[in-house]
Amino acid sequence: MNDARKERLERAQARLIKLAQAWAGKWAFDADEARALRREAILINHSHYLESVPAYGKLAREAGIGEVNDLDPIKKELMSTDDLFKSYQQEWLDRRDFGRMNEWLSTVFHARIRIDVTGVRTIDEWIARLSAGGVIPVYSSGTTGAFSFVPRDQRGWNLFTGAPVCYLTPTLLLEKNIGKWWQRLLFRPAARALGWESFARLVRRMGLPDYDGIFLNFRRGNMGIQLVGQEFARLFPDAAFLYDIDLSASALRLIARGATSDDDRKILADFQAGTIGKKDENYARVIARIKRAAEGGKKVFVFGAPYQVKELAEIVGRTEGRMPLLPDSFILFGGGWKTFEGERIEREALVKLIADTFGIAAEHVVEGYSMTEINCVMVRCEHGRFHVPPVLEPVILDEELRPLEGNDVSGAFGFLDPFAVSYPGFIISGDNVRMIDGECGCGLSGPAFTSIARAPGREVKGCGGIMASVRA
Repeated sequence: MNDARKERLERAQARLIKLAQAWAGKWAFDADEARALRREAILINHSHYLESVPAYGKLAREAGIGEVNDLDPIKKELMSTDDLFKSYQQEWLDRRDFGRMNEWLSTVFHARIRIDVTGVRTIDEWIARLSAGGVIPVYSSGTTGAFSFVPRDQRGWNLFTGAPVCYLTPTLLLEKNIGKWWQRLLFRPAARALGWESFARLVRRMGLPDYDGIFLNFRRGNMGIQLVGQEFARLFPDAAFLYDIDLSASALRLIARGATSDDDRKILADFQAGTIGKKDENYARVIARIKRAAEGGKKVFVFGAPYQVKELAEIVGRTEGRMPLLPDSFILFGGGWKTFEGERIEREALVKLIADTFGIAAEHVVEGYSMTEINCVMVRCEHGRFHVPPVLEPVILDEELRPLEGNDVSGAFGFLDPFAVSYPGFIISGDNVRMIDGECGCGLSGPAFTSIARAPGREVKGCGGIMASVRA
């Protein structure tokens, strides 16, 4: 990408983040400007993919599409399913052929990957080697153990981890009354005066000192929802993880696909010993931290998948009875809605269980929605809508994968992501949604999802399916 095009793209991205802050804060927000900026950034990305991403260039050539000046050809012909990010041969991982994995990853990345993988024996070592070389793969997996790898360069990583901080902050500080009064007072002038990267650094530096953070996931790892927890943990001077170990990608794959060597069996045994083998000890430790925080006059922020929050509340109920937290304590969850045993959790029942167990208001039990391939987070408001920030162009498709138009449409959730520069960000996910567009009673406007479900026949992804396998 030449310098002039790169400058235009970065300017459009920065302005989109500022508009998203205004949208989330319910200040004056120009939806037409946001739409024009998304279009500009998406078209720049399209040109960049044509030149630099082999898989996208091949798709465009087969469709007979070159440079374009509107989004319709992209929506109709150039969106890929998320299977693109697991289009390698599983036998390459079985054989530990990470040279071939580099070659494959280069087809969905915007530069040839020449990072030395000599001596690499596990997926975790491969990810570490790539990350040290400036290619940061974020992965997700379903119950079959076929991993999706989404590669980001350093700037893409900064957007992935930093941009949501900018527009989630008004939701937490202003809507949910999280943080101190002076932080809420400072937010608006800081958001206006600072660039998005400086603002994200300020938020992380200020943190939430009157909260203890409790994270029902792993301290380290490159799996999507784990990274969300790790990023939130940076806001808390005192944070505890349910699993105070690395999330091993190699072990997760072996759980689903089976161990075939002594090395495999050792990786699997060590991982299961640190998770299943220490489950009671781990929960007792985080419950003690929650109890200590409440007794010491500190509020608590809890993050996890729905089934994990449910299990935490049930264990607290059995061992402690009720454990009231300080007012303005907060629980955020996201991910699969199934328990370890595959039973679906009903949201209303979960919220009631949490509220009863921890004595917090229902509006402080909040759900988020995102995925590995996307660079934004959607939060469910009190009216049951997952609002799409103006940094994303949602596309809803029918059964023939044709884009649908209208203010109330149902189908496959696709998106054009202006922030996806290092990989093709024009993706059809494995989720079906109902999307409505308009004003919401919560004060936000624009597209929002009123229902989200896994598409029939698509593999269960994320923590729900993975940890069900761990439990087994």
